[in-house]
Amino acid sequence: MISWQGRYKLTFQEAWKKRLEVTHGKNHQGFYAATVEGELLNADGDPHSVDRTLAMLDRALKNWQTRTTQLQTTTIKPLVQRDPDFQWQYPSDGLVLQVGIRDLPRKVDHRPDNWRRNAHNLDYVWITREEMLQIVPKMVQQGDTFPLPSVLTRRLARFHLLDYVHGETPPWPVEVAKRADLQLRVIQVSSEKVQFSLSGRAPLRETNVEGTKKERGFDATLYGKLIFDRRKQRFTRFDVVAIGTRWGSTGHSGRRNDDAPAPMGIAFTLAGNEPRDRTPPHISQSRNGLREYFAN
Repeated sequence: MISWQGRYKLTFQEAWKKRLEVTHGKNHQGFYAATVEGELLNADGDPHSVDRTLAMLDRALKNWQTRTTQLQTTTIKPLVQRDPDFQWQYPSDGLVLQVGIRDLPRKVDHRPDNWRRNAHNLDYVWITREEMLQIVPKMVQQGDTFPLPSVLTRRLARFHLLDYVHGETPPWPVEVAKRADLQLRVIQVSSEKVQFSLSGRAPLRETNVEGTKKERGFDATLYGKLIFDRRKQRFTRFDVVAIGTRWGSTGHSGRRNDDAPAPMGIAFTLAGNEPRDRTPPHISQSRNGLREYFAN
């Protein structure tokens, strides 16, 4: 209802009448500021300009003074019913990683000198406590080498070794993600902690992307350092980088004019404790997304 007012310039009353229309297929992306009843205060469809976004919010605050809804203090009640396909629970006793992704410098860069050259994006990895503890065998010795549990290798590859620098993109097919191979090597062991190095490759390539007969890929090499605290039974370090060449595009990846092979980097590190760090993985916005994410 809010976006009907912003993008399609309907009045609040007109948008209210269309609020139940959900099969129109129109694109309603953008930044919106509104009252809790859905009265639009201001909007902007360009999320790439900080100045424009701040100006939009400033105008929204001014429009707040002339609003026609939310004139009294409103109490937001807890949701009585949640869609089971979009329910999630933050793995507070498990392992949560922040993921940063960006393009790497190119020897020759023909792109326009705009935001796309410096674009970056974020996501989060969720690993349950049971899965986390499977990473570290109870009996390990310095020099031991073993694979990262296959369920975690596939999760990292399928849902996070993706090109979403400029937008969003669907996960790799299961059979593509299975090509990733990540190995752990024990560097040092004590009664207090275990230190690992991680290395591996993820030669990810898909043909007939979204039924277009086109190809996308990311041929990545991974390297990292991990430290597991045996007393706290938690990781105190989990730094991994994935560097390689990516190519191709998908419908919403923003690579329409930039799908030739080029370098890209992805970094994984322990997430913080800010509210934003409780953001679920991007796949959670898809119906059954987290169910698929945690599938073995």
